[in-house]
Amino acid sequence: MTLQERFLNFIADNQLFNANERILLAVSGGRDSVLLTQLFAASSFVFGIAHCNFKLRGQAADDDEIFVKNLAEKLNVPFYVSAFDTDKFAQERQLSIEMAARELRYDWFEKIRTKHQYHYIALAHHQNDTVETVLLNLVRGTGIAGLHGILPKRQRLIRPLLFLTRAEVDQAIVDLNLQYRDDESNFSTAYTRNKIRLEVIPRLKEINPSLEKTFIENSKRFEELTKLLKNYADTLRKQLFFERSYGTYAISMENLQQLSPLNTLLYELFKPFGFSADVLNDLQTVWKKADRSGRRFFSESHQLTVDREVLILEKIRDEKLSTVFLHPGEKVQFGNYTLSAKWTEEHNISRSGHVVTIAADNLTFPLQIRRWQRGDSFQPLGMRGKKKLSDFFIALKVPRNDKERIPIVVNGNGDVLWVAPYRINDNYKITGKTKKVIILECI
Repeated sequence: MTLQERFLNFIADNQLFNANERILLAVSGGRDSVLLTQLFAASSFVFGIAHCNFKLRGQAADDDEIFVKNLAEKLNVPFYVSAFDTDKFAQERQLSIEMAARELRYDWFEKIRTKHQYHYIALAHHQNDTVETVLLNLVRGTGIAGLHGILPKRQRLIRPLLFLTRAEVDQAIVDLNLQYRDDESNFSTAYTRNKIRLEVIPRLKEINPSLEKTFIENSKRFEELTKLLKNYADTLRKQLFFERSYGTYAISMENLQQLSPLNTLLYELFKPFGFSADVLNDLQTVWKKADRSGRRFFSESHQLTVDREVLILEKIRDEKLSTVFLHPGEKVQFGNYTLSAKWTEEHNISRSGHVVTIAADNLTFPLQIRRWQRGDSFQPLGMRGKKKLSDFFIALKVPRNDKERIPIVVNGNGDVLWVAPYRINDNYKITGKTKKVIILECI
């Protein structure tokens, strides 16, 4: 069977796409994506080419872009290109360069696919990439889904080269006399994936020369197990999640605690709502405490609130979290939080998380409630000197998802009064000289 026939059979067997559908190829200029392009061109499929310039390798990156552009022109297919400031994006999002580049390219590919009406995005992963991905997931920690590695088809992403090993790709490049670009960074062990490919896998192949085939077979088994677990979790969710109103559910914590194996099932139950394993571990710690009521846990799209014996699951009401203003005697809504302010004659110091007392002698109303901003700083209660909010969040190990929704209460003069519900500003604590006191509450 020829390479072209194997290619077409793999597409048909895995139902990747129909012959009349438009496919967007992600082409870096390396050997894998060049071979993918050649196979598509020889099959008379309708396709376009998209190329990312991450501006990480100077002139070499620009030369890659020119190479891919020329390839698209030679084949007379549409060409799309975008340049990214990957270093800046990685710093702003506190991501590794690898993860930043991944996020940038997948977001951009999807925009191009939608805008130009392509049905799928084709990526040039092969069997060795599956081996690398599974090993990487094992090293970093993973659930069962991470053990099946790269799937031939997932939503709008397809991988038509997963029937080939790296050695077969290399041989095909020689047989077809294809020109391609080498990325020198692929040979640097500074990147974790490269270290696995260049150092770990060769040692494993000494033990099992058919490593790729073994991993692909295991991948299929784990994929089936993943589907089985998902189906069970879907059934369990219908039994345990009681809909109070549209999009809001009540869940008995007692019922959840009886699940076994707890960690696995808890993760599968809440996975559709975006909750990470770390957040769910925190939830398990909190639900054993007497003062658990009112505690909140966030994903990108949803919130879990502990309400005595039940968990309330609901969508985040306001993703944008617009700035609101607060006067004494009022209540305001900020995302899923309700904040209030009221005067008090008592000078008792309350420093509990959700209710605090503030020295109000130097307050200027209205108070402002907003998201944190880069450059925000304050003097946390009990500490000397100012601390940037970004450093404060890191010190408290506040998850990135959570800190974007934390209410920051700001005085009319611009001072950060309270990072709710974590800490007030030391400059606004009650002292023996305090004349006016206000109670702030965040629930």
